[in-house]
Amino acid sequence: MMKYLLLPVFFLSFLGYSHGQQSKDYFKVHQGQLPVKVYYGTSPNPKPMGLLGLDGSKGIIYAKMEGAGSVQLELRGLKKQNISRFQYEWSTDLRKTIQLLSDEQYDPRLLPLLRPTMYKLLLYLEIPQEYFQIHDVCLTYVQALVAMEQFEEAFYILSRLKLSKLDEFGYREFSELSLELAGKMIAANPKSAKIARALLQKVTIRNNTGDHAAYLKLADSLREQKLYTDAISEYARLSPIVMKSPGSPYKEILRIWPVYCYVKLYEQYSAAAARDKRYNQYASKYFNTALQTIKKLDENPPSRQSGEYSLYKLVRSLIRVQYARRFEAAGSEAQAAEYYRQSVLEVTEGIISARVGLDWLPESLMMAGAAYEKLELTDPARNVYKQVSMFFKDTKWEAESKSRLANLPPAGTDDGDEPAP
Repeated sequence: MMKYLLLPVFFLSFLGYSHGQQSKDYFKVHQGQLPVKVYYGTSPNPKPMGLLGLDGSKGIIYAKMEGAGSVQLELRGLKKQNISRFQYEWSTDLRKTIQLLSDEQYDPRLLPLLRPTMYKLLLYLEIPQEYFQIHDVCLTYVQALVAMEQFEEAFYILSRLKLSKLDEFGYREFSELSLELAGKMIAANPKSAKIARALLQKVTIRNNTGDHAAYLKLADSLREQKLYTDAISEYARLSPIVMKSPGSPYKEILRIWPVYCYVKLYEQYSAAAARDKRYNQYASKYFNTALQTIKKLDENPPSRQSGEYSLYKLVRSLIRVQYARRFEAAGSEAQAAEYYRQSVLEVTEGIISARVGLDWLPESLMMAGAAYEKLELTDPARNVYKQVSMFFKDTKWEAESKSRLANLPPAGTDDGDEPAP
């Protein structure tokens, strides 16, 4: 599959979006009459018609017929009006171009040829597919935009479609494409998260594991970009839906990730508070929220046999590290050391039950290594970092572990004999 990314245009376009602007209003540029043929009943002889627009809220299709002038058709009453279908006649060039996109032969130079027609067709997606067979070609066009990383234009279209109506028509692919687009926008430019989340609100989350997994992946992408407040909001949207689903594999993870995000928000705001005390109130708020939610988790923790148990232990360890840092800052070295020891015990217990492949495992290992360093147990720390560099090659964790290894004292210089996890 060929992919294209025009970096200057892409980032400038998102700068425009951040101010509520768009580089070009394609629906306005390409507005106008759409010539179609309309078939009545079983008659094989269609009549020419020009579609002028559609008002879904009123359920009206505006059209123009030769010899009859302007007419209004009832969107939900086409059968009663004896209309069997509308048909758009594709030119040979347009048909060949659409086929190229359908075959994933992507090239942005194909788009200008298609836009005048596509932006007219996109206006009529609320007409059921049995009456106007345009949904597949419109889907192909938007899929091509996402594949070619034409994110601005894809967002421009998807944000205007009635995704729930398309779901009803059996075209859930538009909603799935919206999730994919939002994830890619966030990955390419974290500043686009607010815009991407606006698109997410248009997506209906159905009560099935496929939808749950797709939406969870999107929320996770926000967390991975350190957009913790946004991630918490999306976890909160998904959680009540998942909780109503018997036997869902995502119930436990959705209880834990928000706590993790609260701790990380505390870290961010406490660091800011060191420079400006006004941030102290926000840091305290997030830390208190983390403590309240972890208490609820403690009442009913994940099973020790589950993968989520190690994430639960990571969060408990993170909280103990925060206490250790507080005592460290206050000069209470003995109390700080005690909390660092507790953090090692917590995270190690989780690591023992974890399996390679869990998203949070490398962070757990790095936390253990950092705590060992604080306790001046350099040999156990070295063993941990070596494990990370071995099992998580070509990741940020490998680079970080190698950096920490390089800064450790020579082997055999610590006074402890505590084993690495």
